[in-house]
Order: sequence, then C-alpha cells, then structure tokens
Amino acid sequence: MSKTLSQLDQCRGKLMRMPRFVKRAVVAATATGGMVVFASTPALASADLTVHIKDCGVCSTHGYGWFKADPEAGLPGDALKACDLDADTYAITAWLYNRDTGNLIRKVSTAGHAANYCTPWATGNIAEQTPVWLKVCTTKGSTEYLCNSDNGWA
Repeated sequence: MSKTLSQLDQCRGKLMRMPRFVKRAVVAATATGGMVVFASTPALASADLTVHIKDCGVCSTHGYGWFKADPEAGLPGDALKACDLDADTYAITAWLYNRDTGNLIRKVSTAGHAANYCTPWATGNIAEQTPVWLKVCTTKGSTEYLCNSDNGWA
C-alpha cells in the first residue's frame, strides 16, 4: 500500500513510535557496523575518468579527455589522452592533476591536428590510490573556453 504525497506531507514533523523489535535491530546493526567501520580502512579503488565537452544547445560532444587508471585489454594504465571530434578550429586539452598537492601530473592536447584526432596515450606511473582531478577544455592557444572536470583515483 503506497501513500500519496499529501499523506506523507501530513506525517512530517510528527513523532512515530517504532516497534521494540525494530529498535533492537537498529541498535544491533549500528553497533556491529560501527565496529566494522572502525576496525578497517576502506580501500580506494582506482577509477577511469572520461570528461566530455558538450554544447548543451545541440547536445553534441566537441571532444573528450580520458584518464585510464589501470591497464586493461591492451590499454595502458595511468594514461591520459584527448580526442577532438569537432572541426571547429578549437583543440581539446586535458590536464591531470594530483588533488592533494594541486601539482600537474600530465597534459595532452590535440592542438595542431585536424578534427577526429586523438592524442597518443601519455603515460607514466602514478602511485596507487593517488586522488586525481581531470580537467578538459576546448582551447585556442592558451585560452580556455568550454571546460568540464571530474575526480578519480589512480
């Protein structure tokens, strides 16, 4: 049986009695979960990032930057590439930063190439579980235009 939105609004702000067995289950689950949380530190999984530069007016992608965290299926790990999909005289530039230090790890750009071009993979070892930030922009010279970004882990 589902409640309507107006029925749920009527219940807001009112205290509801919780059955005793539910209280005991919540207390037990909280206590057990708390011990597990404090007993171990969760591992941070590496995560690939793909950041698209889109023109929301027509929702087409100008290009993208791609950070590949781990090697897989013949693709290198800790690798960065940029792809320009639009013949608009702008380049796609991707920067990979260390989120903890703010230091630039690597940069790739499609500048000087015609559209439908992807840079080669820029690789180099990054320590596992390094927090990274991928910033991708359309660029012309050193001027950044449309930009987007995302966070991940090496």
